Amino acid sequence: MFGIGGFEFLAILIIGILVIGPKDLPRALHTVGKLVRKFKAITADVQKSLEDVMAEGELDELTREVSKPVGESMQFEIEKQIESEAKSKENDATS
Repeated sequence: MFGIGGFEFLAILIIGILVIGPKDLPRALHTVGKLVRKFKAITADVQKSLEDVMAEGELDELTREVSKPVGESMQFEIEKQIESEAKSKENDATS
């Protein structure tokens, strides 16, 4: 669970029995279990929120990239396509 092996768990249990006492130990373990569940729920919510923020940031970046005006590279590609079509038509005409 938290990287605790069998020996460590046994040592914690023995210390818990000595410090808390065998009568109150089940109640203390129950309380610890509740706290661990709440902690896991909170961390899951935080993780989901962070993932949502990251996804929104990626979406904003893609939206900016798509909405950019056509740049020089696009113009170059269009001119290259026109030239290749013109050469293709010249080759067809000479054949």
